[in-house]
Amino acid sequence: MGRSADYTIQGFLYQFNQTLSELLKAADDAVITIEGIVEDIEVATFAGTKAIQCKYHETQDKYTPSILYNPLLQMMKHFKSNPTAKISYYLFAHFPNEKAITVSLDDLNNAIKSKNKDLKDLVLEVAGVNVDDFLKVFSIYVTPKYDDLMVENGKLLEALGFSKVEVETMFYPNAIQIIADLSIKHDVKLRKITKIQFLEALRQIRSTAVSQWTLALNTRKVVLETRRKQLKENLNENVRLRHLVIFPKFIDKFEDQIVLFIKSFTDKYHFKVSHTHTPLFAIDVNVNLFDEIAERLVGKDVMPNHGRPVKTFSEANFFREPLVQKDKKEFVLRLIRWEEYKNIAINTKPDDLFVIGDGEEIMLNVRDVNLEFLGAEKFNEIKYMMGIINAY
Repeated sequence: MGRSADYTIQGFLYQFNQTLSELLKAADDAVITIEGIVEDIEVATFAGTKAIQCKYHETQDKYTPSILYNPLLQMMKHFKSNPTAKISYYLFAHFPNEKAITVSLDDLNNAIKSKNKDLKDLVLEVAGVNVDDFLKVFSIYVTPKYDDLMVENGKLLEALGFSKVEVETMFYPNAIQIIADLSIKHDVKLRKITKIQFLEALRQIRSTAVSQWTLALNTRKVVLETRRKQLKENLNENVRLRHLVIFPKFIDKFEDQIVLFIKSFTDKYHFKVSHTHTPLFAIDVNVNLFDEIAERLVGKDVMPNHGRPVKTFSEANFFREPLVQKDKKEFVLRLIRWEEYKNIAINTKPDDLFVIGDGEEIMLNVRDVNLEFLGAEKFNEIKYMMGIINAY
């Protein structure tokens, strides 16, 4: 991941952490909108709406008012269209060498007069705004640095009754994941949540979320170790039917390592006589890559059953049990494309369904199935969490 990508993810994580802070400090019945219509975070109460925009400038050595022209103009644009609404505008900004920032009438007027080509359209849209009235409903705060905000949120969770030990290993990363999931909902109504709803959802989750967001936190190592411990009990069971759905889009070096991953899984969890349930791998790839993966598995003496005796897929052939000769099984895994898997009738549900990588929403009947999401981007981290290797 490049440095610019790191900063982009950190910017989102800072916004998610600010959202978490607002949620944990809010009144029980306050409605918080994530990625609201007005700003990044909106806190609605009977008294009105608190509209918050977050700007994180960790690498900005020196503050100048022009850095904030864009968010200031965006806020003034909304205020111009809604001058009588009960909305208070807040700009939460972090600059490493600033303890306090003041935005004056002159700063706002200079923003409106900006000659920056990137701000041309915004400048035209705010022409005629009542700057004096806007300043009455506007506030700016210099917020803590990212690490300090994480610590603050952890303490807020503890104050609300969450176990100190589990805040770092489970509740804090899961809180960030809930916010990240809400932020991508297309319908703004689905991006709304109250403090009570949020805390209830958080308390019901008993496993640690693993995704690009939680693995980008400073607690990455803790997240991976905790998830490994959580998965260990079921993975240690000899007689469990396991299906693995793999979305390769964001998995690093997928084509190079997928065969090695499948082999390492079967070597670990499907080599004993007592391993009677054949694991199933459903991979979201095109036909040509699927066939290549199958051929490479055969070349490693890892025999797959892909349900095609010749060319046409056969469910009966796919779900039949392997023949066993002198302790050697005819095949050691079922291999299928995701597009086919989600459309076939599965008469025997798996005990465990592992969803690896980041892909489309799983619209399967998973009632009575242990569903595990592992959104890591490196196979070594996935293998570590699944107990296949002891270091990553």
